[in-house]
Amino acid sequence: MQWSIVIPVKGSIGKSRLDAGDARAALAVAFARDAIAAARATPSIDRVVVVTCDGDVTRGLDGIEVVDDPAAGLRAAINAGIATLPAGAPTAVMLGDLPALTPEALESALQLAEREQRSYVPDAIATGTTLLAARRADALRPHFGPGSAQLHRLAGHVELPVAPDSGLRVDVDELADLHIAIDLGVGEHTQAVLRGAQLAA
Repeated sequence: MQWSIVIPVKGSIGKSRLDAGDARAALAVAFARDAIAAARATPSIDRVVVVTCDGDVTRGLDGIEVVDDPAAGLRAAINAGIATLPAGAPTAVMLGDLPALTPEALESALQLAEREQRSYVPDAIATGTTLLAARRADALRPHFGPGSAQLHRLAGHVELPVAPDSGLRVDVDELADLHIAIDLGVGEHTQAVLRGAQLAA
């Protein structure tokens, strides 16, 4: 099964809770670039749709489609990306704050998602959601935000058995999350920003 994936990204204005000083904006962009790079390198993904208004997020990245963020919230951004895809296309929505994501972790999750009509991957503390998937784009029921894991369950999405220490579950909102991601191993864009900020990755 070949998947399309929609990645909504605020870019440099995101990650307001990340206490990383002058590096915050650059890290927010770097997280997204690493997540996009992992998606592009995932064998079962043939379309990567990035929804953003920040040109730094996608600059120099080949093999992706860029959709302007309508600036009306996360759900509107997700819907704008989904609207570019055929209704029957296997589709996933993934958040862009996953600097420790690897193509192998994403591929494994999508192979699990093939078995379910609708599915999701929770974040590391199992309250939020990092990945939402459906075998048809028009079957997705996005409810991202506080408590989204429970909302996605109630909407008929099945939780996928992805290990809590997978890079697919480690979304970075705060500095403690970043340290966990660093321990797992972050992507090259995040590594570069951390080096510039004199933080070891």
